[in-house]
Amino acid sequence: MPTESQLQDPALRRRVRQLIENGQLPVMLPRQILAGYGSGCVCAACGHPITSTQMGYEVERDRDADSLSFHLGCHVVWQLECSRRISTGSTYSLRR
Repeated sequence: MPTESQLQDPALRRRVRQLIENGQLPVMLPRQILAGYGSGCVCAACGHPITSTQMGYEVERDRDADSLSFHLGCHVVWQLECSRRISTGSTYSLRR
């Protein structure tokens, strides 16, 4: 799915919001982002594999936790939602 269409996908935005509210995605602005072609791992936002023909982004939840993988567009949607929550002071998320 191209990045622009992901940014305009209301279902993806709702899914990301729900994942944050359920504590499955953290509210954070990553310090480091690794980028490269996908290896088949599942995107933390949309739940679809990131194929070898797609760009994938990987971020660490925190120092002791697993990393999160995203399609490029899914990562942007997640970061937009995180930024919105941080700027409004609504950073509620149950960390697992």
